[in-house]
Order: sequence, then structure tokens, then C-alpha cells
Amino acid sequence: MTLQQLRYLVAIAEHGGVSAAAEALFTAQSALTRAVQALERELRTALLDRRPGRGLLTPEGEQVVLLARRVLQGVEAIAGSLAPARDLPARPVRLGASASVAIHMISSLAPRFARLMPDVTVDVVQFSDHAMIFEALRSGALDLAVTDLPCPADLESDLLHPYEVVLVSPPDVALPDPVPWQALDRLPMVLPSRTGARRADFEEFFVTAGIRPVPVVETDERGAWMTTVADGRASLLWYRDLSACFGGVAVVRSFDPPIRRSMELVTARHPLRPEVRAFSKFARQAGVRPPGSTP
Repeated sequence: MTLQQLRYLVAIAEHGGVSAAAEALFTAQSALTRAVQALERELRTALLDRRPGRGLLTPEGEQVVLLARRVLQGVEAIAGSLAPARDLPARPVRLGASASVAIHMISSLAPRFARLMPDVTVDVVQFSDHAMIFEALRSGALDLAVTDLPCPADLESDLLHPYEVVLVSPPDVALPDPVPWQALDRLPMVLPSRTGARRADFEEFFVTAGIRPVPVVETDERGAWMTTVADGRASLLWYRDLSACFGGVAVVRSFDPPIRRSMELVTARHPLRPEVRAFSKFARQAGVRPPGSTP
């Protein structure tokens, strides 16, 4: 049983369903469903009443939600009681992130934390693959990480700042702004490699939206993504906060309805060093903000 499972179950109860909870948490509906199903298997009882015309929770589910709220309130009280101390030992906090997220860490969050606690160094380590980030957390090579994918059940995570996903296209691509999801059907696009977790995330979105883009380049190398768009060969799903790097060589469009992804602060499920707890608390309160935004 994990805190994430309890958070998901409470969110489902508070928002009146799995779909509404997923939207409120900026996470995939399938992730919530899998988490609750895993909790049901562990407890050997149904928590959600899935029969038509029935209430949302089973009696057992209502009892678990009541207890889960108490647990989460206790966890929040513990975190709130651990105010950052200014005399922590000067041991670096090892923070992992993908290349794009690392830009924000280096340019925004880490410097603001350094102003708060100048004796604690934050070492931002870039990774090209989310699986490598998760493995580094498990092995202790990282203290925590920021990712934009749902984390595995054996790790703990907290939702941070949501980012808008936009369509970045060559100037000659004729599309409205905002662009409907259906316009991606048969659109030449740059996509992650077929074997990675990020591609599976893309495919889930495509299936949900009922679209099938045409892959032009399939790679996890972000430099190749940018080059392909700049060369006028294909469009790209990207974060609005990062799209300024294209300058005038691409057109950025929002989606209708909008698409947003939340960053997650991920830690291993073991006691954290005081300086790591301090950074974790600071990150949860401050969120992950784009460069140049108001602290």
C-alpha cells in the first residue's frame, strides 16, 4: 500500500469519479484505475462500486477513504513540522531530471532554494531515459527527481506545476489556433522511439483522441526533434515554456481542449536526509516554475 494509492482513492471520492479525479490531478485516468485496482487486490476487497446505478464507493471503500484521509493529514502534519533548518550539513542534494526539465531546475528552482539555504548544494543530473531516473532513485544514486510521467508504485511522488502541451509546427503548416486534437490525424510528426515509456504515453493519448499521426522521425534525442521541425519536415508536441527556443522558425499553437501535464517530485520510499526533506518541502510549496516567472 502506498500514499499515492491513498491519494488517488481520496481524489476519486472527492471529485465524484475516476475521470474527474484524473483531470483534477493532471494525470492519466488509466494510472488512477491501475492504482486503485492494485489496492483492491492487496486488501482483497472492492473499493469502488462499478455496477450501473450504484454509488461511487462500496461500504469498504468509504471506510478506507475515511482512514486514508486521516493518514494523509498525518503525513502533511509531519511534513509541516519539519521547517528547513539553516544549519544543515553541506551535503549536496542529488536531483535527477530529463534534459528539458533540467533546464527549469537549473534556471529557476535550484537557485531560489540556494538563496533560502546557501549551505546546501543542489546537483542537477540530466538523464535521457525516465527508467534510468527511477533506477537511480532505487539505488540511492539520486535523492529525488522531477519527471513528467507517472512514477512506479514502489516510489513516492507529489504533483507539482502543470505545463501546457502545445503543437510546434513549421510555418507552412496550415492549422487553426487553437488546434483541435483531430487535426493531428495523418499529420507528419516527430515522435519518441517506439521502445520507450514516453512513446507509450503518446500512444495512449492518440488512442484516446482517436487519431493517428504519421511518424517522420522516431527518436528520444531532443536535438533531432528540434532540427526536424526547424527543417520544415514535421510537427512536434512540446511544452509551451520551452518552445521559445525555436524563435521564428516555428509556429506554436494551443490545443482545443487544452492539454496539460504535471511534473512529479519523486523520491524513494526510505527515510530522507534532512537537507533532502528541506528541498522536497520547498519544491512542493514553490512548484516547478518556468524561467522568468514570478517566484
